[in-house]
Amino acid sequence: MSVADMTTKTAAGTSLTIIPAGKKEMSHVIMLAHRIWPTAYEGILTPEQIGNMLERIYTYDNLQKETDAGHQFQVAYLGNMPVGYGSAYIDDDIIWLKKLYVDPNYQGQRIGVHLMHATVSPLLPASEIRLLANPNNIPAHRFYEHLGFTQIGTVPVKMGDWEFCDCLFSMKLTP
Repeated sequence: MSVADMTTKTAAGTSLTIIPAGKKEMSHVIMLAHRIWPTAYEGILTPEQIGNMLERIYTYDNLQKETDAGHQFQVAYLGNMPVGYGSAYIDDDIIWLKKLYVDPNYQGQRIGVHLMHATVSPLLPASEIRLLANPNNIPAHRFYEHLGFTQIGTVPVKMGDWEFCDCLFSMKLTP
């Protein structure tokens, strides 16, 4: 483990380790996305949309392009089992939380909270954290609002071959 690794306990008392994603961990990000997205977006996106986005976004080449552009990825493990991932980058003084996903079988154990902190912490200091969420992803809205985020608008986005209008959330950080 490197200095950036984080080990903590989940709400269930299980040991959680979060590490920066290298090449090996990127395979876990891809595997997790394919496991999480069909459940997370069921009833929000069509299976065709989910498949298209997974095929376009979650490839080694695309994730490497994101990393080259400054995105930092973190992967959460319970023991040796990957259970979640996050990515963020900084633009001027704003941290953009781009990905934050936890396997639905492990939600409710504060893994998402720990993962969000581990994902944005390397990019601090900053004045604000922003993120986009699908307008129909109410569980995500509740999670982010519980953490202190506020919806401040909507933004057109393109994911895969699809265009949407996502909700823009913000959390101001104190200096």
